[in-house]
Amino acid sequence: MLTAALAPQIAAAQTTAPAAQEDTQVDEVVVTGFRSSLQRALSIKRNEAGAVDAILAEDMADFPDQNLAEAIQRLPGVTIDRVNGQGTTISVRGLGSDFTRTRINGLEAQAANGGNRNRSFDFSMFASELFNSIRVRKTQSAEIEEGSLGATVDLQTGRPLDFNDSGFQSALSAQASYNDLSETTIPRLAGLLSWANQDQTFGALLSVAYSERAPTLGSFNTTRWQRGDATNVNPTTGSPYGRGQNFGGCIPCTTTAQRTEVLNAFYPRIPRYTLGETFEDRLGMTGALQWRPSDRTEVDFDVLWSRFNSETESPNLEAWSFSRAAVNQVTVRAYELDTTRNAFSYGVFDNMIVAAENGFTRNESNFYQASINARHDFTDRLHGTLKIGANRSEARTPLNVAYRFEAAGQNGYTYDARDNNRQPMINYGFDVTSGQRFTLTNATRSNGGGNFENNVAAGALGYDMNDSLSFKLGGEFRTYAFETFGLARAITTPTGVDRIVGVDAVGRVVSIEGYVDAPAGSDLRFIVPDIEALARTLTIYNNPLVANRSEREVDETDNGIFLQSDFNTMLGGMVVRGNVGIRYATTEVTAKGWQTVTSGTPPVPSYNFVTTENQYSDTLPSFNLVFEPREDLLVRLGAAKVMSRPTLGDLTPGGSVAPTTRTVSYGNPLLNPFRATNYDASIEWYFQNEGLLAVAVFHKKIDSFITSVTEGLPYNTLGLPLELLQGAAQPTDIFQVTRRINGEGGTLDGIEIQYQQPFTFLPGFWSNFGFTGNITFVDSEVSYGTAGKNRLTGQSKNTANATLYYEDGPFQARVSAAHRSQYLLSFPGANGNSEEGVNDTTNIDASMSYEITDNMTVSLEGINLTDEYVDRYVDALDRVSDYRHTGREVAIGLRWKY
Repeated sequence: MLTAALAPQIAAAQTTAPAAQEDTQVDEVVVTGFRSSLQRALSIKRNEAGAVDAILAEDMADFPDQNLAEAIQRLPGVTIDRVNGQGTTISVRGLGSDFTRTRINGLEAQAANGGNRNRSFDFSMFASELFNSIRVRKTQSAEIEEGSLGATVDLQTGRPLDFNDSGFQSALSAQASYNDLSETTIPRLAGLLSWANQDQTFGALLSVAYSERAPTLGSFNTTRWQRGDATNVNPTTGSPYGRGQNFGGCIPCTTTAQRTEVLNAFYPRIPRYTLGETFEDRLGMTGALQWRPSDRTEVDFDVLWSRFNSETESPNLEAWSFSRAAVNQVTVRAYELDTTRNAFSYGVFDNMIVAAENGFTRNESNFYQASINARHDFTDRLHGTLKIGANRSEARTPLNVAYRFEAAGQNGYTYDARDNNRQPMINYGFDVTSGQRFTLTNATRSNGGGNFENNVAAGALGYDMNDSLSFKLGGEFRTYAFETFGLARAITTPTGVDRIVGVDAVGRVVSIEGYVDAPAGSDLRFIVPDIEALARTLTIYNNPLVANRSEREVDETDNGIFLQSDFNTMLGGMVVRGNVGIRYATTEVTAKGWQTVTSGTPPVPSYNFVTTENQYSDTLPSFNLVFEPREDLLVRLGAAKVMSRPTLGDLTPGGSVAPTTRTVSYGNPLLNPFRATNYDASIEWYFQNEGLLAVAVFHKKIDSFITSVTEGLPYNTLGLPLELLQGAAQPTDIFQVTRRINGEGGTLDGIEIQYQQPFTFLPGFWSNFGFTGNITFVDSEVSYGTAGKNRLTGQSKNTANATLYYEDGPFQARVSAAHRSQYLLSFPGANGNSEEGVNDTTNIDASMSYEITDNMTVSLEGINLTDEYVDRYVDALDRVSDYRHTGREVAIGLRWKY
């Protein structure tokens, strides 16, 4: 909002495109506001040698977007994942967040929130008001650091000399946002102060943004589905009842065929309605000092800090027996099956264990960054750049507690999904608001955290041979460190006075009526553990926490050097420009983790913190080529070899070793990176000022894809310490090893179509409308080892974004839609399900604003206007896993600038 408030001044400072790239136009129309930001974004896209899309301050701040991820999703080929109703991570052209690099002010960064322990960047850490531009680079050039298969995202905070004026400039904004599900109103505040001297050679800037959210999550979930096995029979009695995951009996099953269909049908593991109540607060600050004594020299010093805290309480009531061995004791009293899904659609069950759970989690996350970027023209032809910086991300969970009440032997539990398989009727068969039948059976407490550190030093020299040809030579040195740690209570099963029978005194009744659309007859009021009462009551609550051996570390040293040539010339009467280059990168990895060693008779576990090392190198050529057969037409071609380093979880040497049985299970610190060859082509027609019709195609040949495998290997080839054998095996012995490996690769193909145009060709009122939108089609196939081949996890086959806007003087309005088709979360799925994924989603947002004066604007925004549900499923037959929503939000705001 703030940078948007100053955007007209930024726009005045923008330079126009080179003459060879200007539009042919009869009339020049000066535009402001949202249309201005779109026009400037097109200019960036047009002038780049590679495939780049951009969002600028006014465009981003004026969208009804809660954070950066929800702004970026408006770009072609970009999709987002949402947590608690807001965007967190992004995927670009079908490749997930682990394959995307993010830079802040030119410095590679990683922002982690809560339990994040991977390489993905969590955009919810930052308020959009802190940034004035986002660029998504979808093709690689040699000067861009390696590490991405999908895209490099550049985030830029504000700088004082961006504003084309001296003296002080400031902006303030305030919003009040109301959520119709939680029925709460929360604030969003931001401020910016910038100063530049009279000559505009030096300036300073400070910006601050604070916001709160209080989303309530209402959902039905099953924690997947599972089934029994009618062929698993007792060898003595010949009966399958009570075996494995089979029910203990079925009263209406009078024939073998009925018994077989019941035992082979899938049933929900933990069917339940849940309520999640979250409070979040986010505070961020940026600072900048900028020195530009002449056009030949510039030095920028930027700092950024952001804090994101959240507290979540999650009460629920559930059928516990289905997910435990106690399913052997459950009797089916009545049933109906959904034959299209091979699953129970209705059932009445006896001898059930019913569980009431409640948990509380507090997450505290901080991100810090400081960087210096400098450029200097030594001569008219020789130029230099320097970049030095560091960032640190801290993700902490200082408190995580969970409690469970259980009531065993309950009869008459009813599950009925015949009318609605996403929100069934659930009745437990007894008074679940009373604690008399419940016993406290579980009490856990833990804490944990993770740290991520980046330190970067980079520099380059450029030499202009002439106006058409230049060369760049440069390199980077980077260290990356990750560590995770945690403590937990040793005793989790209450005994003695802590095993409370009849729990009314330590429970509270919650109601989820109005938060879910459950059918009549459902039990939506029930007793759950009272977090505060149990903390006061339990004698074990303050027992010291002990190390849970969750510690692991990854340290990387990355070095890179590149040579690149940039060219811009005429060939055959048309402009030809682009770059060609090569990058050489080395990576040294040290990984640490806990190995559990089991040996002896009887087997006795021991624990060892082990360290392993690995190194690899990559040679990465690339080129980007642009032809301009006409002034308004561009043809782009690009190709590059790219790499993306393995995920942090895959690199851990932690796991288990059993020397006596010759088995090993662990991650694999000897993994090589994901490697691929990318090919890109596009045609862009800039048919009028602010107008674009573009089609881009891309092909990615993934040379290796990391997957799981079990194979026989000599122990001394695994990179694990020999002392773990404890004399019970020889280093050359063959072990059955389950680990992650660089397996067979695959392919990804796609097409993007982008259209943007103001409707100035229409008469009168209608000429104030305009449209910008895009649609992307992606298909992929990769190998998942013995599980077979499927598309990439996180890849939607179809995505689309559309915005219809209206601008007339001081009034602006727009409505935006973002659609994402079904995508996989995991393949294969767990518990005998073929896959796990998320079904289609379409989110609708809208906003309008009115400029009361030149300095003051009032706004109204609507977020998730249709209250879209996130529909998570298991198996290709589409059995419900989680069906949740977080409500609509409406925000009214006021912006002021001076």
